[in-house]
Amino acid sequence: RVMSRTGAAAWALTPTSPTASNTSPSSVTDPFTRFGVAHLSATSMLQFRADPALGVLYLVFGIREAGSPAMHRGSALDHTIGQMLDDGVALDHAAARQLATDHYDNLIQETPEEYAPDAVSREREVVGQCLDRCYPVVSEWPTPLAYQHPIRLSLKGIEIPVIGFIDLRYGDAVRELKTSGKPRRGIIDDHAFQVSTYAMAIRQETGEWPQAFVDYITPKGMASFQLKNGKRWVREVVDT
Repeated sequence: RVMSRTGAAAWALTPTSPTASNTSPSSVTDPFTRFGVAHLSATSMLQFRADPALGVLYLVFGIREAGSPAMHRGSALDHTIGQMLDDGVALDHAAARQLATDHYDNLIQETPEEYAPDAVSREREVVGQCLDRCYPVVSEWPTPLAYQHPIRLSLKGIEIPVIGFIDLRYGDAVRELKTSGKPRRGIIDDHAFQVSTYAMAIRQETGEWPQAFVDYITPKGMASFQLKNGKRWVREVVDT
């Protein structure tokens, strides 16, 4: 049975306030502890990679850029695919489509942010289109060992772990699901960095390197790509 995202709160990616620590700053040489940063994530590392100043604001002060309906589109499809692959759940195409749009609606209702109604409607339509494209493919996939599998990666010279969740964890592979408004011809750099982080964590956990895939789901089709230049991306993760 596919594992649900239990215990997600314990893995929340929101950093601790820098004023929350009872440790005297003058006695702490570890900068992460000094500023109340308990862990990193692939997202925070990518943010720092792209813009170090913004990355510091993200990590230390918890400042986030505004969300968008597209973000909830991806979450709704991830959730639906997790349910489709759960061997205890039976979803035909129509039921899966309904689940995806309902979950999207719930996410939009629960967010404190306000979005333009036309943007919400447009992305809701994209949710259905993406589900229609991926359903025939994904419904043939085997049940994974876990959905939203938590990872913990230790990097040499970094005092805190990198944590996150793998969308689909198989015995010999990790898969990251991505939705996009347009088709992709290969894995984009940020996604290669992210899935490499997950593969490295599984290597630490099991002693074996998994295959790493990114699955792009768009309104026009679905394309899956295997990460081929893994050594390069391992170095990128370590160097960041």
